[in-house]
Amino acid sequence: MQLKIYRCRICGEVYLGYEAPGNCPFCGAHVEYLEGPEKYPADINDVQPTETERADLESSIELETSNCRFYLGMAQRKDNDTLRSTYKRLAKVEAEHCEVFCKLAKLDVPDDLMTPGETTGSWATDIEESLRRENRASALYASFSERATSGRLKEVWDAVSAVEQDHITLDELAKTYL
Repeated sequence: MQLKIYRCRICGEVYLGYEAPGNCPFCGAHVEYLEGPEKYPADINDVQPTETERADLESSIELETSNCRFYLGMAQRKDNDTLRSTYKRLAKVEAEHCEVFCKLAKLDVPDDLMTPGETTGSWATDIEESLRRENRASALYASFSERATSGRLKEVWDAVSAVEQDHITLDELAKTYL
């Protein structure tokens, strides 16, 4: 076996492995977005968003920042290490999404991105809140993709919408660890 390099078309991060993982370990993009680094164009994120696309990118940044902070808040709990670790990891995925949207909008990453936020106070209600957030994000990104004129923005919103669907599945699984 020979070690290979894979690069994610969505977040641009590099994964080292003998075979491609099922999804990007950084942003969660599905395997079809992982490719050899030679296929990753240097100017992939050099887009000129329309006014609507810029507003949609800014909304995406706000949403991912809020979700990241919420999950970091969940990860502060000490009473369930499996759920704490799960939502800590989910916060990192959401942070990666935020960074991608910031690159595309040519904006700095929000200073408070990695600051734990308020939660509902219990695992059960936090998971329900997470489901609400993830359903909203998936639907919103699908709508942003539909109206996007940039192929790159469409690709990113489609990929991130699918990842948010994966998070809905994760929330359902998390309920079994309550």
